[in-house]
Parts: sequence; C-alpha cells; structure tokens
Amino acid sequence: MPAEVLVMCSACGRPQTAARRRCAFCNAELPEAPLPPRSAQAPQAPDSPAPLPGVPPLALDLGNRRALAVNDSRLSFQGRPGGGPAVDVPWTRVRRLEWRTRPYFEALGLLAFTALGLFWAPTQEVRLMAFVAGVIGLGLAALYRHHGLRVELDDGTRMEWPLGMALKGSAREARLTAARATLADAGRMRGVPLAGSDA
Repeated sequence: MPAEVLVMCSACGRPQTAARRRCAFCNAELPEAPLPPRSAQAPQAPDSPAPLPGVPPLALDLGNRRALAVNDSRLSFQGRPGGGPAVDVPWTRVRRLEWRTRPYFEALGLLAFTALGLFWAPTQEVRLMAFVAGVIGLGLAALYRHHGLRVELDDGTRMEWPLGMALKGSAREARLTAARATLADAGRMRGVPLAGSDA
C-alpha cells in the first residue's frame, strides 16, 4: 500500500491529502506537494465522479474548529470541537441526505425552575426571577434552531453531523441556508436526494 502524501494548508494550517486541490476546511488553494513516482501511485478508478459544473465548492466554518465541506468528489465534516481528523465520505457512497432543523427545546428546561419558583419560593423576588427565567427559556426556544445533517451510506450506515445552532434571521442561519442549497444542488447532480424538515 503506497504512503499517503499530506500537505499543510497555508491558510488554516490543517493537514490535507495531496490529492486535493483545495482545503476541505477553508477552501484555500493547497500548495504543491512532491508526489510518489507514477508507477507507485494507485490506478485511477474508472468510476470516479465527474466534476460538478454548476456547483461551487463549499467550505462552511461552523465555529469551535468544526467545518462542513462539499466539493465535486466528497463530503467532509470536521465535528470534534477540539479538532481531530475529518470524516470524508465519497459521493459514490452517499445514498441519502437529510437536513434536520428543530427548535431549541433544551431551553424549555428553564420552565422547571419557573414552576418551582412560582409555587415554592419564599419571597416575591425569587418568584419574579423564576418567572423571568421561564420567559427567557420560551424566548430561546422560539428564536434559536438546531441544524444537523444525516448522511445515509450505501451500506445502510447513518451518520449524524450536528451543524450547530443559529438565531432566526441571523447571518449564521443565512450561511446554513446557503449551505443547504449548495448541498441540495450537489446531491441532485449526483442523484442523491436531500430531504429536510423546517421545524
């Protein structure tokens, strides 16, 4: 098995395979790398996907050192908050994609504090703080959304990629919406459906 040649992205400093032309994280052009002699390289697969003419590559920075990248041959997800290796999935293995959007239900946990405060609080100030906490919890649940991507592979494996939260109408939500549109276009050209829920 031939050794894999890696290059460091000059923009973000992350290692990439030399077979890529652009960084999977920041979409910057990668520097040239010395490749092994032609005889040592693996033969090209005849069913390698053709470039997507109408779909630009996408590199979405999700914050906390996480990223989603879509290019002509694969999907990449950097999901660990502390970094680590990216999950690369070739388009030829992807059977189905599902974009998931839901309200921030976790914020409704503040309603438990509200119930305790309103019924068992010894003073009026604590009752008021409990009521304000409930209003904040309802506001957060109404204004924020969780976004995620489920990738189903040809062998039946399902991967859940959490893309993070976004405030409704924010620039982050606009970037996620643009990523969803690019992913839908890339999937359509590959014959991979993108299902989605807009909760």
